Amino acid sequence: MAAVSMSAPLPAARRVTRLSLPLLGAFVVGAIAYGGLYTFPALSVAFADEFGISRTVAVTPWTMFLIVTAVASPLLGRAYDEFADRDLLTASMVLIAAGWLAVYLAPDISLVILAFAAFHAVGLQLAFIGTSTAIARRYAGVSGMALGIAYAGPGIGVAVALPVAAGLIETAGWRSASLAFLGASLAGVVFVWLMTSGPAIVVPVRGIGGRTRAKETELSALATGLHETSAPGAVSAAFEPLPAGSGGAPGGRAGIRRTLRTRRFWALFAGAAAIGAFDEGVLQAFVPHAVGTGFGADFAASALGAQALAYVAGQVIGGSLSDRLGRRVVGVVAAAVIAGGVLLAFGASAAAPAVALAGIVLHGIGSGATIAVRSAAFSDVFGGPSFGTIFGLLAVAYPIGGALAVYAGALASDQLGTYAPLVVLVLVALVGWSAALWLAGPHRRELARRRSVAGPEPS
Repeated sequence: MAAVSMSAPLPAARRVTRLSLPLLGAFVVGAIAYGGLYTFPALSVAFADEFGISRTVAVTPWTMFLIVTAVASPLLGRAYDEFADRDLLTASMVLIAAGWLAVYLAPDISLVILAFAAFHAVGLQLAFIGTSTAIARRYAGVSGMALGIAYAGPGIGVAVALPVAAGLIETAGWRSASLAFLGASLAGVVFVWLMTSGPAIVVPVRGIGGRTRAKETELSALATGLHETSAPGAVSAAFEPLPAGSGGAPGGRAGIRRTLRTRRFWALFAGAAAIGAFDEGVLQAFVPHAVGTGFGADFAASALGAQALAYVAGQVIGGSLSDRLGRRVVGVVAAAVIAGGVLLAFGASAAAPAVALAGIVLHGIGSGATIAVRSAAFSDVFGGPSFGTIFGLLAVAYPIGGALAVYAGALASDQLGTYAPLVVLVLVALVGWSAALWLAGPHRRELARRRSVAGPEPS
């Protein structure tokens, strides 16, 4: 057959791996936005000490942060269909900076709660959704790879910010850490402009039909409305376009309603809530647990920074293996890795810091792989013109599970003096996610059918 020419050639995948201003900007914006906020485990210990409050009250800013992001996410996603991404991303950096200013000025925990629930929650979601949509739209057709590169930023940012914050808290106090993150957020405006360099994009390009690669590009653009709250990490797998003709969730409101009436949707919704429980629950409890056990705040913060790096590695490894071995197998193995890591991290004594470090790193590897498998599985099952809306609805589950686990851990610490009940909850959540993925996730034959429809990549 004669080669089919296209008026606007798709970007080659190898070009995406080259350093470019939009990818560099997205990398740094993600690092700045997530890096400061995910030092909250260390900050919460300092809040409890200075304000004389319980662990339950000390984690309230974060639980409110999770709840507000879940509620606001669909509205913020819609905003990116109405306004230029550069304007909204600039607003995100300003809001995060305003939140850090409020934290710096806080005379008590109430203003800290307001800062995280209002400024930080809205600012981070604007940054996350804006980065996702801006990069996916600018790299249509290879958005998965581009987002994989861009979203290494949050993991690196957290790994750097945690030990920096711990050092500042130890030497100059937590208010100085707030000022440092305020300055970084304002500097992030420069990288927003780098990320959005080139033509302004408000609404994804639509309406190209008839050719397989063109349809893939269209579906990639349509699937950019992700509204997710999660620990730092890539959601690149969720942006992979479905091959034309491969099915997926039907489009339109009627198709969305049909999807919401399926048991498969609600099984995966429950699984997503379970992920929030064993991800956020452990992240927010590890530092206070380690400090209480006698490891020291510096060690705890550095260990959690190593966990963030392991998280990024887990996403790359887990996503790649799930393409070859299947989502369900890799997802269940990742859950087993997390279970072992949690038992080591929370079971190690003060005389065995290496065991605790190994445990939290295993948790990072397993959680990163889980996030990659989850996003890819959602795309496999529900991909199509309405995937952005469906993913946004599924994403509400994560902060619900996360908020419940964070509060459960804090209550256990206050009332019982131990995080053992949280460990049990995490293990139950891991079983729940594994069951949901195994029963409702994509089978290998479904993945094989998608690949056969897509056909071989052109040389």
